[in-house]
Amino acid sequence: MFGEIIAIGDELVSGKVLNTSSTFAAKQLFSAGYPVSRITSIGDDPRDIQECLLAAMERSRFVIVTGGLGPTADDITNEVVARALGRPLVVNDVVMERLRNAPHCCVHSARFRKKLAMLPEGSEFLNPRGHAAGYLLLHQGIPLFFLPGVPEQLEDHMVNQVIPRLKALLDKGLTIRQRTFKVFGLQETEINDMLDRLGLGSSALTIGYYPNFPEVHVTVTAKGEYGPEVEEEFKGVWDEIERALGENVVALDEGTLEMELGRLLLERKAMLATAESCTGGLAAHRITGVPGSSMWFEEGVVTYSNEAKKRVLGVPARTLERHGAVSRPTALAMADGVKKVSGADYGISITGLAGPSGGTPRRPVGTVYIGLSTPERTLAERFLFHGDRRMIQTIAAETALDWLRRYLRYGSYVPGYRATPEDH
Repeated sequence: MFGEIIAIGDELVSGKVLNTSSTFAAKQLFSAGYPVSRITSIGDDPRDIQECLLAAMERSRFVIVTGGLGPTADDITNEVVARALGRPLVVNDVVMERLRNAPHCCVHSARFRKKLAMLPEGSEFLNPRGHAAGYLLLHQGIPLFFLPGVPEQLEDHMVNQVIPRLKALLDKGLTIRQRTFKVFGLQETEINDMLDRLGLGSSALTIGYYPNFPEVHVTVTAKGEYGPEVEEEFKGVWDEIERALGENVVALDEGTLEMELGRLLLERKAMLATAESCTGGLAAHRITGVPGSSMWFEEGVVTYSNEAKKRVLGVPARTLERHGAVSRPTALAMADGVKKVSGADYGISITGLAGPSGGTPRRPVGTVYIGLSTPERTLAERFLFHGDRRMIQTIAAETALDWLRRYLRYGSYVPGYRATPEDH
């Protein structure tokens, strides 16, 4: 029951455009029980397109082809398909009429309109929005879908046209259940060892490990033809894995760490404020990417200079002079200060050396202090992160948000990621 996706366009193979359309299509197909075994990107070469299409038809139950349906000279998919399948191009009257009457249509040239309306004989026009006409061909019993490569148009086709037609044309798809555990604080090999000890392997079950810095995403997939058996196996495995990974699971499926943090704050009707230095507002940026975060996020400040730390957060000058900006006392004062000046229930602070310069033997690049201020107490921990500037900033923001998540969910004042003992 496997299918195949072929993405056409010189812009894809040259690296100028990221092929997000194929990713979306594969996800939709997988969830519906029609997984794909191959995704191929090829340029606008007629010979390559023909060879790839014919080969896919030999080995796949259905084929999705994206791109090359527009009105310009480099949009050659229809011509190649017609030649490869021995189906002449004919004017699709429905497409032509729609193009003529659409007031928003930007294809004013009659020649361009005709090119868009010329489809291989036997095509069933798929009627979503947009100028490029997606269509379905049943050739030798194989459903061939030809879709525009523009992400918005393709997504409309996949959800409203392709999936319903596949369900009508093919036998019932596999029952597939999948859960993604987003893990922070453990290395991929550590997670692998933990799950290996559970002895979960079976022919109907697969576990995949996908590093997504600074997290590792563990995807558990159960599939089979008999739905109740799949459901039973999936639920049992899901519970075992969740127990094994414990506090290190920051989110599930499409969720994120910041979404989970927001949920926990909302439960308590509590507000959060952040004070950042080396991360430059990255933690606040992640928070405000969550819809509705204004209900639990009071404010975020970037106090990069010492003067800003004193003026905005009330960090004592003596603390900065004696210990420096990158220190436990400063992180404590920043977390406590932002909580006080904002009136929030919780305060987070981040101050450190993201590099590539500025490190010393005592405080090398990657040294970061993170502070957490709760209604009961304020504390800070020292961390030593590795990587380039962007990586250090990313993992510092993740650690700060995760520390508060762990506190709110498990009552722990110990950050999940390994802290580094203070050097004296």
